[in-house]
Amino acid sequence: MLDLTKNETKLERAVEQVRKRKIIIPTFKQMKNPKLIPRKIKEKLKGIALGGINPYNLFRITWKNEPVPKGGLFGDVNYMEIPRELTGVEARIIALVGKWFPTGSHKVGATFGCLVPRLATGQFDPTY
Repeated sequence: MLDLTKNETKLERAVEQVRKRKIIIPTFKQMKNPKLIPRKIKEKLKGIALGGINPYNLFRITWKNEPVPKGGLFGDVNYMEIPRELTGVEARIIALVGKWFPTGSHKVGATFGCLVPRLATGQFDPTY
C-alpha cells in the first residue's frame, strides 16, 4: 500500500527546488492522455530534443511520442507487430517500442511513477 503521509518540512524543500529549477510535473492523466497537456507546454517541447536534459521532457513519459529525435509531440502508441513469418504462430504478437521515450527506454516512467508520490508528500527530499 502506498504511504501518503506528508512531511511538511521536506515538502517545503521539494517545492522550493521545483520552483527554483522551473520543473513542471505532469499529472498521471496527462501522461496517459497527452491531449490533456497544455498548449504552452507543447509549444516548448517543439524546441527540445527527446534526449535533452530538460524538465519538459517529463511530459514525454508516454508510449505516444511522435517518433522524431527533436521537437516531436504526440500521436499513436509506438508499437510494432512481429510478422507471423518470423514467429511461426497464428496469434498476433505486438511489441511496444521504447526508443521514443526521453532516454530511449520506458524505465523512466516506472521510476517517475515511484518518485512523484514521494516528492509530492515530502517523503523524498531532493536537497539531501
